[in-house]
Amino acid sequence: MIKIGLLGFGKTGKEVAGEMFIDESVRLVCVFKYHDNYLVGEEVGPLIGLESNGVRLSLCKDYEDVLGKTKPDVIVDFAGKRSVMHYLDATARCGVNIVICSTGYDEAQLAMIKKYAEDIGIIWAPNITDGINILSNISQVVKTQWPDADISIVETHNSEKSGISGTALKLAENLKDTEHVKIGRRIDSAREENEIVIHKVRLGGIIGRHEIIFGNPYQTITLTHNSISRRAFGRGAIRAAHWIYGKKGFYTMADVVQ
Repeated sequence: MIKIGLLGFGKTGKEVAGEMFIDESVRLVCVFKYHDNYLVGEEVGPLIGLESNGVRLSLCKDYEDVLGKTKPDVIVDFAGKRSVMHYLDATARCGVNIVICSTGYDEAQLAMIKKYAEDIGIIWAPNITDGINILSNISQVVKTQWPDADISIVETHNSEKSGISGTALKLAENLKDTEHVKIGRRIDSAREENEIVIHKVRLGGIIGRHEIIFGNPYQTITLTHNSISRRAFGRGAIRAAHWIYGKKGFYTMADVVQ
């Protein structure tokens, strides 16, 4: 059994915490949220409809102190890049490995994260689910066998999600052999040679759906992954936490799912 800390207690964080509570291969020892409200200090179990295990919700401002007391082996981040960049130094000082599930990092921020990987183990996972990483692997097989096919990616999320999906961008990055990755398309424009086009759809309460469409003049292949429950993020996070336990260095989910 390994000890896990969770950074982030929003919609996804709560579902991830629930999965960690019921998995006997891990023990959730600390949970952090960024903003102060009436929930801080309450026991986490009852807040997510489960029995108490003594873990109380802490504020990120007390992060290093709580890490020192609870001594997790691995921190799992679902709080966002603001929290991770702010608390990564404390994570490294405490010698705790981390699985980063938030997205939106630029090259300078990724370079900083990799620098910390000299001292601790870090997995960078824009999408932590097994399925999306399997989808990525399969899509690269199709790309190899169909190198001249047109490629489009359609990412669908709930109405409240802003910006392009970090997962879609990562899928495109793993497929491209040129710099031609474009987001969206004007209605009157033709496809440019070798480009990968990402289209975004925002509808209702959809958790996450990614489609990779390959096409030539006479046929198409469509690969699809659906996240039907945020618990899938919890399953992937637990797998990643076990994998990074005791390691040092910078890794991605491609290293975990291979």
